[in-house]
Amino acid sequence: MRRFILLLLGIFIIFGCSNRSENTYTPQTGKTNPRKPMAWGHKQTIYVFADDRIWEYAEPHLRKSLERYVFTNRNEQYFTVKRAPLENLDQFYKFNNLIFFCNMQSNQRVSAFVKEKMGTQVEADIQKNSVGMYPVENLWANDQYVLFLVGNNEENLLKFNILQSNKTFELFQKKLYDRIARQIYQAKVYPASKFANLPWKMQIPQNYIVYKEDPANNFICYLARLRKHADRFLSVYYEKIPADSVNREWIKRKRAELAWKYYDEDEFNDDTVQVKFYDLAGHEGWKLWGRWQNKKYMVGGAFQTFAFYHKPSGTAYLIDNSVYYPEGEKLKDLIELEVISRTIEIKNN
Repeated sequence: MRRFILLLLGIFIIFGCSNRSENTYTPQTGKTNPRKPMAWGHKQTIYVFADDRIWEYAEPHLRKSLERYVFTNRNEQYFTVKRAPLENLDQFYKFNNLIFFCNMQSNQRVSAFVKEKMGTQVEADIQKNSVGMYPVENLWANDQYVLFLVGNNEENLLKFNILQSNKTFELFQKKLYDRIARQIYQAKVYPASKFANLPWKMQIPQNYIVYKEDPANNFICYLARLRKHADRFLSVYYEKIPADSVNREWIKRKRAELAWKYYDEDEFNDDTVQVKFYDLAGHEGWKLWGRWQNKKYMVGGAFQTFAFYHKPSGTAYLIDNSVYYPEGEKLKDLIELEVISRTIEIKNN
């Protein structure tokens, strides 16, 4: 009897693990430390600690980089930059995003604080390279991101801030994407069997339901809808073409065709969209993004579209993300949709 019970227990464990792995997805994100308290505050606010003179000259470049706009109906900012006083560090040190500036020649409060905390390896690095950027995750709280910008003197530190402004943005942008990825993939995803008849698969949370499907024309659209939240549409289309003709004109033309046909006459104007070269999940291609409108229903929203050509199969893929949310901002929803879109895998059939 004992042996029989153990056998049943083993079967339940096997099937339980199998089911869990089939319906869950763990994204590749930065490290977390659950032994520490969770970081606080708004995930798109960055608090900056800098001495007065450093802040005076660093602030404009920092804001220009981190507070850049995303082209939606409201032109939303990625981040908001706020200066924080060091004397109130005990109120801020567990917030989500922090930046510290340190001039090694200065004994002012912020620089002195950073010099006191940093190790000898950082000091040796600055002596050798004059400047340095040091990101630290989970320093004082779980899921926290702290960036130290250090220079051997004021001039080099300020120049470094300007030269590395895009890098600074990219680091915090990646952290934002990671946080959103961990949040959305707490939900179960569709198992691989759902994509058995398709040449591609994707890690799509099960709160996204099939909204429209046209197998004969290689199109499927998923919709996530929740009260007091944005409607999020994710669609995938593919077609066999003889040569790599996926370019900025193709993505605009094809997106216009699909939106008109499957989104009940959605459209966009050339002067409200942008196109750029883009890499999605290792596939080099294009990104189109901007505003959509529907004159039939007098509504509009924001969208982004990715397109690439898969040479081994001779197939062009177009992944469209569309958001409808008149009441609020759409950037976080666009990021969520892109996070999901990045999980696309083309099968080796």
